[in-house]
Amino acid sequence: MYKYALIILLICASCSSKDEQFCECLSAGENLNNETQQFFDKAPTDEDQKRIQELKKLKNDACKNYTEMGGDEMRKRKEDCENN
Repeated sequence: MYKYALIILLICASCSSKDEQFCECLSAGENLNNETQQFFDKAPTDEDQKRIQELKKLKNDACKNYTEMGGDEMRKRKEDCENN
């Protein structure tokens, strides 16, 4: 009896917990966007371009497991990141 209750509890807890790696992916994308927005008004320097490349690599590494995820699932996980 307790065994089944524990299994159900673990399943419920895993369903409601946020995906930390996805949250890191969102954060990396946001950092890249924030960095590149400043170049609408001016051209990036060599140092700026190097920083952008570093941020792109961080974003690509953080998001590699989510490239084929559907929009509905992404919205759900994004909401989980924002609410926790």
